[in-house]
Amino acid sequence: MMLFIIVAVLYIGVVIFYAQLIAPKNYSVKENTINELGCQAYENRSVMQWGYKGFGIIVIAGIIINRTTLLLDLQYTIPLFLYSVGMMMSGFFGSRPFESMVFYMVKESKLSNFFNQLAGYSIGILIAMKLIMAQGGFNRVLNLLMILFVLYTSIMSGRKDSNRGIYQRILYLGTFLWLIYAYSGMMN
Repeated sequence: MMLFIIVAVLYIGVVIFYAQLIAPKNYSVKENTINELGCQAYENRSVMQWGYKGFGIIVIAGIIINRTTLLLDLQYTIPLFLYSVGMMMSGFFGSRPFESMVFYMVKESKLSNFFNQLAGYSIGILIAMKLIMAQGGFNRVLNLLMILFVLYTSIMSGRKDSNRGIYQRILYLGTFLWLIYAYSGMMN
C-alpha cells in the first residue's frame, strides 16, 4: 500500500506545482486555495481536476490490490477509501470561481464542497483511528498532534483571510507526509 500512497502523493504534488505555474496572474498562492485551481469557469481547471482524480484512483487501486491485507484493518481501510473517493470526486466538480462576477453553477460548487468535506472528515477519522489503535507512545503523540494540526489548518484555510491558501497548502503537505509515514510500516 505504501507504494501507492507515495505514487499518489508524488503525482498530486507535481500536478499542484504545475497548476500553480500556469495559474493566471490574479490567482494568489497566499489568498487562493488549491481547490480554486480546479474551479468552474477557469480555462486550465482540468489540470487540477485530473490531479484530484488521479490521486483518488491511485489510492483506490492500492486498496483493491491490497484488499486481503486491508480487509483485516477495516477501521483504517474505510476512512482511507472514503478519503480517496472524496479526493477523486473533487476532480469531477469545480468550486466557485476565484474571480468575482463570473457565472458558475451553484449545485456543482456544493458538490465540490461536499466531496472536499468528505475527504477532510475521512482523513480526520483515519488519524483518530490510528491514534486510538496506536501501540507506541511516539505514534500516539504524533497522531494527537496531527489531529490538532488538521483541525487548526482546516479552520484557518476555511476562513476568508489573506493567508488561507498558505494554510491549505500546509494542510495538504502535512497530511500527505502523515499518510506516507502511516503506511510506511513504522506506525502500528
